[in-house]
Amino acid sequence: MSRLPLVGGVVGRLPLFMFIILFGLSMDHHIFVFSRVRERRSPGTDAREAVVAGIAASAGVVTSAAVIMTGVFSVFVTLSAIEYKMPGTGMAVAVLVDATVARGVLLPAAMSPLAERAGALPGRTATSGGPLRR
Repeated sequence: MSRLPLVGGVVGRLPLFMFIILFGLSMDHHIFVFSRVRERRSPGTDAREAVVAGIAASAGVVTSAAVIMTGVFSVFVTLSAIEYKMPGTGMAVAVLVDATVARGVLLPAAMSPLAERAGALPGRTATSGGPLRR
């Protein structure tokens, strides 16, 4: 059996760099989706319907943003330096996974059982109707 020569590896700072960028993008999308759910919940609709309507209302924007970011990160693959190709490929794949798995599967699955608490403000529960603490 012939062995292939080892050529390079992953740059040491790359995983941390990608985690920081992806965490920020993910939180930005989560806040956007949660604000759509809260908007639907405010008029007094059922909590589960508010979650479904909020996620549906934000799906187009989140998907469009993911497509644009994937396109931008994919351009990095065409550059000549490997230091640009690695984060470009990693970020493009990570954004696609985040948009499909996290937004399409995990977010609705996590919000459905927590639908009653999803629109509650801090200091106010869905049933208490008490005053807001500022």
